[in-house]
Amino acid sequence: MISLNRLKVLYKRYEGYLIPLALFFGFATDILTFRLIEFTTSMLFLLGHLLFAGLNIVVINYFEDKLPQKKITSFWKLFAPLFLQFSFGNLFSGFLIFYSRSGSFFASWPFLLMVAALLIGNEVARRYDVGPAIQLGAYFFALFAYFNLALPYIFKRLNLVMFLISGILSFVLISVFIHFLSKYAKRVKKENGFLIKTIVGFFVLMNFLYFSNLIPPIPLTLKDVGVYHSIERINDSYEVTAEECQNWDRCLFTREKRHITVDRQPIYFYSATYAPPEMDMRVVHEWQKYDRDENGWITQARIPFDITGGREIGFRWYSYYNADPGLWRVNVQTERGQTIGRKSFHIVQDGEVSKTIEIK
Repeated sequence: MISLNRLKVLYKRYEGYLIPLALFFGFATDILTFRLIEFTTSMLFLLGHLLFAGLNIVVINYFEDKLPQKKITSFWKLFAPLFLQFSFGNLFSGFLIFYSRSGSFFASWPFLLMVAALLIGNEVARRYDVGPAIQLGAYFFALFAYFNLALPYIFKRLNLVMFLISGILSFVLISVFIHFLSKYAKRVKKENGFLIKTIVGFFVLMNFLYFSNLIPPIPLTLKDVGVYHSIERINDSYEVTAEECQNWDRCLFTREKRHITVDRQPIYFYSATYAPPEMDMRVVHEWQKYDRDENGWITQARIPFDITGGREIGFRWYSYYNADPGLWRVNVQTERGQTIGRKSFHIVQDGEVSKTIEIK
């Protein structure tokens, strides 16, 4: 059996490879796991990593200037940074998967970029011995992101109150955690002031992102979306009229085109939005046209409708607008403006076009 001293030598020699590998392994585990298991199980899985990450933060900081008395504690102290990176890899990659699935990347990219930066930033910062501030700052963000996922799912509500409770609960828990840790870890006590500033900074940033509608509206998910010439509901199905794609490469790599024969002809937008069981809420189709003079998107109409949660294929609905030629997009949003998804398309006025009928 390998002795502790020999293990320490081997670990220190290959630490530069092991810790990034643990981070990557945590990320890869999530990609495989969270697409196969249900949301409730995923939340329990993430909760387990939250608790395990917190425990390893305690071990790293408590034993920084202390010598463990027991062999098992010595092993744990040695591998705690590895365990922490594995849990952070699972947490942040899990958040990246869930939040990117719920919202449009182009509407929520600052938040998603922040999650991705934290996914790799903690390991990079660790190499420069920045102290517990990065660990606890990242841990606070993980708490906030987790409660913002879990509470709307538990209470079947997606609103400002749920977000505020998530933030306050995360702030209280991290404050208690830091207070407890500062009693037993000298470095945490020494850097207490900087730690509080870091936590407050993350708290303010999360609120800024939320009130700027840059945080995706978890747990809503856009299952299907499309732009059509006509939609008719027949029993529990929708019959839609779409245009045939003449060139597959153009259809795949460019915005779809919808041809009209007269100005301001009705164009239909269809969406299927998933919400958990018992979560009933209002969703909006926001029709926007790009204005070249203003160099921006101008809202033409906001069409609200109520969705009912619980259907795996999503709650299906459509709206239409008498559109003229130009570049258009429709945002599927919550009532307060968080973007669940969007679809961009060109409207071109010319002759007759080939059409096909689909059933959804």
